[in-house]
Amino acid sequence: MISTLEADRLIDQTFVAHVRARACAETPVALSVGRILGKDIFADRDHPPFNRVAMDGIAVVLDSNSADRGERRSFHINGRLPPGAAEPEGRARPESGDAIEVMTGAALPDPWDTIVRWEDLDVGADEKQSSLRAGARLSRGMNVHSRASDYCQGDLLVAAGTRIAAPHVHILASVGCAQVPVLALPRITLIATGDELVAVDATPLPYQIRMSNMVALEACLHRTGLAAARVMHLLDRAEPLRVGLADALATSDIVLVSGGASKGSKDFVPSLLQSLGCDRVFHGVAHKPGKPMWFGTSPEGVIIFGLPGNPVSSLVCFVRYVLPRLRRWGETRAADDALSGSLTLPLAEPADVRPQWTLFLPGIVETRSDGTAAVAIRKSQGSGNFAGLLPSDGIAELPPGNTAMQAGAPVRFLPWP
Repeated sequence: MISTLEADRLIDQTFVAHVRARACAETPVALSVGRILGKDIFADRDHPPFNRVAMDGIAVVLDSNSADRGERRSFHINGRLPPGAAEPEGRARPESGDAIEVMTGAALPDPWDTIVRWEDLDVGADEKQSSLRAGARLSRGMNVHSRASDYCQGDLLVAAGTRIAAPHVHILASVGCAQVPVLALPRITLIATGDELVAVDATPLPYQIRMSNMVALEACLHRTGLAAARVMHLLDRAEPLRVGLADALATSDIVLVSGGASKGSKDFVPSLLQSLGCDRVFHGVAHKPGKPMWFGTSPEGVIIFGLPGNPVSSLVCFVRYVLPRLRRWGETRAADDALSGSLTLPLAEPADVRPQWTLFLPGIVETRSDGTAAVAIRKSQGSGNFAGLLPSDGIAELPPGNTAMQAGAPVRFLPWP
């Protein structure tokens, strides 16, 4: 078995390598936040595309060769320039020292080169004469957002592989990207295996149970903004299972199989995946619950997680390993040390466990007297007792060690979706 750290490294490495080749789709720019940009975005023109007025006030000419540069105190306002206008309204004559009223966002034409804020002016009753207030000074170019000072035509603005956030939307819209090329969302297939399983709305026989694993994982995917393309139930019989796996691999980007990955006589999944040409990256991780987890890829690059069949093991492995990668689907970098969506919290009380392997235990987030959060560990009720996860807020990850963990020791905590 490998460690959790090695499992993280191998999963991240596989995701980065296989997701890069995925196809792009287009989505409206207003719906692009959270998606992964599929192509580099370049500037189609300078920005600002003109010398932009950055403050409401008046525009004056303060040429660098003017003898009175910085000394002028009064101005005659003889024109007006609103945003969206190509030329000033009025009869202003720059060479005669006239000024024009300007508004934020207007395109400042030559030869005006300086904006004086209203806050720095005393304006006469006729609203034509104005003078600088005491202490106000002028400098050429003040309050002007110069052309191409943000970026120039042809500049790379947003690189492919970037997760789009609100500031990126401004950029995309400014370059006319009404339809944004984004990485297509993964086609996800969920497969539950087991002869004992029946549909949620069925009445089980005494030796059967309802199929809760896949429903819980499907709900988590919806909560994350993804959706399973298919949910399948395959019996523990080699040939039907092989046919079903082949079908899922042919139509998916991610396949999650629950059950059939341990060492029982009907745990066919690993050998059947191998017969279908799939590459096993690892099988078995040194943690409880969920030790038998399988991970690999198909020849076509489909990413496969073989999750344990016990409901607690299945959910814990999904939240710990699968969900963080799906949240970062398409990012062209490996994960940081802190998994996406996880927290680092102190233990609320000592944890008297000395695990040989990493332990995943249900935890409750408590607010301490100083207002900070801590996590209280609940005792595990076994990997088959999903009711034992209640009440809990998520899973605390306790590293292996020979000594008990003291109150205040930091642990990774993964909230339930």
